[in-house]
Order: sequence, then C-alpha cells, then structure tokens
Amino acid sequence: MDVKGWKTGNGLLIAVSLSIFFRTANSGLDLSESGAFQVISWLLAIVAAGLLWRTDLLSPQATSVTQSSSGKSVTGLSIGLASVILMIYFAFASPTVIARWTGYSYLAIVAALLIVYFLFGWLLNSGHLSARLTRRAVLACNILFILSLVWTILPHQINFPANPSSYPLDAPLASPLGTIFLFMMLVLSPVVFVDFILFARQISLEKPSLHQLGGSFAAAALFFLVMVFFHVFTSIYDYAPVIGPLFRDRFWFVYLLAGLGMGLPILLVRPETFRSSKSEASPAFTPSMLGILGLLSVAALFVTTSRPAALQNGKQLKVMTYNIQQGFDVNGNKNLQGQLAEIREVNPDILGLQESDTARIATGNVDAVRYFADHLNMYSYYGPTTTTGTFGIALLSKYPIQNPTTFFMYSTGEQTAAIHAEISVGGKAFQIFVTHLGNGGPMIQLQNLLTRIDSLNNVIGMGDFNFEPTTDQYALLTKTLADSWLLKWPEGKPIPGLGADRRIDYIFVSPDTNVIDAEYVVNTASDHPSMYILIQK
Repeated sequence: MDVKGWKTGNGLLIAVSLSIFFRTANSGLDLSESGAFQVISWLLAIVAAGLLWRTDLLSPQATSVTQSSSGKSVTGLSIGLASVILMIYFAFASPTVIARWTGYSYLAIVAALLIVYFLFGWLLNSGHLSARLTRRAVLACNILFILSLVWTILPHQINFPANPSSYPLDAPLASPLGTIFLFMMLVLSPVVFVDFILFARQISLEKPSLHQLGGSFAAAALFFLVMVFFHVFTSIYDYAPVIGPLFRDRFWFVYLLAGLGMGLPILLVRPETFRSSKSEASPAFTPSMLGILGLLSVAALFVTTSRPAALQNGKQLKVMTYNIQQGFDVNGNKNLQGQLAEIREVNPDILGLQESDTARIATGNVDAVRYFADHLNMYSYYGPTTTTGTFGIALLSKYPIQNPTTFFMYSTGEQTAAIHAEISVGGKAFQIFVTHLGNGGPMIQLQNLLTRIDSLNNVIGMGDFNFEPTTDQYALLTKTLADSWLLKWPEGKPIPGLGADRRIDYIFVSPDTNVIDAEYVVNTASDHPSMYILIQK
C-alpha cells in the first residue's frame, strides 16, 4: 500500500476550502445539500469513486503481508487520522461554528482561514515546508494549536453557579485575549493537514497487513464515534443520565481530547517520515485552486449577507415566535426550507426563534439563524454562544436591534437563557424578550425572567414557555403581562390542530397593548406551531 501523503494532504486542504465555499454560498447551509444543487454531491461522489478505483489502495500489493509494522503503532496513527477528520468535522469545514463560539465576525474568520490556507498550500507545494519538517517543530505547533483552541473556547464557557440566588446571570463580557487566541488558532490550524500527511505517510511506510489495518481503523472509528457522543452530551446532558452531566459546562474538554488525539500520535511518526525532499503534487495546482475558492467564498459572503432596507415607520407591527426544532420537521427530517417558507408567508417585522441550536454537529453544523436572516433580509442576534450548552434562542428583526443582551436562568437540567433587546419603531421603543424555559416551565426560571421584565413598558415577551394556561406559572406571568392571544380573542377561539388549553408557545405583551390580530399556525414544518400577532402602534 503506497499512500502518498502529500497528495492526500493537498486533496484534504482543497476539500475543506470547497466545503467553506459551499457554506458561504448558502448562508451557513451546505449548497450541495440544497434543492437542485444536490447534483453537486452526486458528481463529487462519482469523482471520488473514480479516484479511489485508480489508487493503489485496491491493487494486489495492498494485500501483501509484512510483519515489520506494530499493530499498536498503526492503531495510534489511525486514531490520529480520525482526530484530524474530527477536528475538521467539528469546526473547520464550517467556520460559522467558530463564529458562534465567540460571537466574532464571520467574515473575518472566513477571510483569515482562507488566507492562511492559501499561504500554507503555497508553502506545502513549493518545497519550503517539507524540507523543514521535524518532530520537534510539528509537536510544538500541535501544542500551540491545542492551547489556542482551548483558550479560544474558554472565555466563552460559563461555569454556572449552583446557588439559585446568583440568577438571573448576565453573559460575561469576553476578554480581548480571546480574540488573540482565536487568530492564533486560525493561523496554526494548517497543522491539522500536516498531521494528516504525516500519519498517512507513516501508515504507508509501516506496510500493515489488511488484518492490522482493519483492526486499527475499527479502533479509530470507535474513537470517532465516542468523541461525537461526547460533543453531543455538552448540550443534551440532561437527557443522558449518568455520563451526560459529566460534560455539562465542559465544551472545551471535548476539543482538548480531540486535539490530544491528533497531536500525541506524532510521537509515533519515525524521523525518516519527516524528511521528504519534495512534494508529490503540482506546485501550482493546489495554490491556484485555494486562491479561486477563497475569492469565491468571500464574494459569496458579500452577495448573501443580509442588508436590511430602511423601513418606513408604519402604524402596525407584526411579531412572530417559532420553535424550529433545530431545523427539523415533525417527522424528524431536515426542513429549514419549509420553515423559511412559513416565516415568509407570515412576513413578520420581529421574529423570535427557539431551538435554533445553531452550528452544532447534531444538525450538520448548519447555521439556521444566519440562513433565515440572510434569506429574509433581517437583522439578527443569536443569544447565548454555543459553548454554553443551551438549545438556542435568536431574535431577528426588520428594524435595528439595539443593546441586545443575554442572561441565563437557574437550571438543574438543560441550561436556559433569554434575550433582552430594544427595537424602536416610529419613535416607540419596544422591550423585546425571547426565551425557552426548561421542561415543565420551572417556576424559578419564570421568576428570573420576571425580575428583568418588571417595571418595563412596551414589553413583548415571546417563546416556548413549556407551561399551559392552567398552570401556576401562567397565572404568575399574567399578573405582569397579558396573553396577546386572549387580548384579541377574550372568549377564546378554536385553533385547528391545537387545543387552546394545550398552548405552551406564547407572545405576552404589556396589558395596554392594542392587539388587532393573533393566530396560531399548525403544520408539519416543525413539532411546534408558530404564532404571530399584529399590534397597532
């Protein structure tokens, strides 16, 4: 088996850059997964199959048995390969993931990554890099990369207090050091491709038997699967008894493990593997491809990014709340396009989203909020950073979102949060709240929310409150705010597909608000109905 590390490294570098282009071209959703563009996926699969058929991996020499290799060594190197794919899968193939960790500019992160990849591609294929590779240098780069990765995440990670009196808890301001670590991580990220090249070359030189290779790849696949579960546990820990809670507030730890899985196997790479006199690839092809993809990605960002138009101050304001179930429909199928169509039909001025858990591996690293904001041409604010383990809340608006903040409520189970922002329409300032309470709508979380709402005027509080109209929580909240649906329909009104006494999604408003329309829309685009109201300003 003669796996040519330089060629595979170049191929992986181009593939990651292509993934970035596909996602920037479709506002966080992979273009090759959308509508008619899915033909791109089929074409790429056909090309990949053709290339695999031509590789010597399938040649008779690949079946030769050589006992010079160590099974443990090949297993460690295979885990290293799996960790490289993990790191790319977790974050770098979709830079919006990193933007949602930090709240930093998506454009700046994409541009930085693409420039770094272009320069690395040139170094990789010019011979300047290969002649200088040493174990010490590669280990040092891995250590610095892992440290900068962890310290990029840590400033946005919150160790939530156990004392209920500490809530509501404002999201802390990130230290400027976090930005330094962020760009250190981006600059050092090509070490991922260097590791991949070295692991592939060393496995090739080891000449393992098919038995050894099969066992090693099986161990690597198990490691990959376990790491994926660990990542998922950082947000769904409350639904995974015993092991799940161990990952609460430890988002950084998963990336530390993935980094160690990638860095430690460098110790298994033999000195002669580092000494490759020249690249096996064309010196011009990879940099040219990276340059083209980089320019296309930046151009796509400028084309797709929302630019809300200045609105004339009308006399009415339409507000909508929608739990989108992470972009899945009632049958568990991906359905962002169907949800987008429902939102467009309502055409709200202000939109609150729940379960918009954006840019996580469980949803294919799709940025649902960016996708909606760009296609609806609205301003957007995604509340809690994804490092905090919430299910995601967001606020979108045709009007500028002023002074947005996020605060957290006390939780013994899934972490909950709320957005508070101000939106001015026609000289009238509305205090907007978007939230998603935990299962059963815990009373203490509602009390935390009311602490911020009390004494404010022109309040619009929306979200999935997880309690029904017959509960004590509803009775407490309606002492301060009014149920907008009942302001319009004080005697009640049948809701097709939903009993009025089974409602848990609401828009509450200040009691003096003039609600001229209020409707629930039940369909299969999500497992929750959407709700909208029309306010006379």
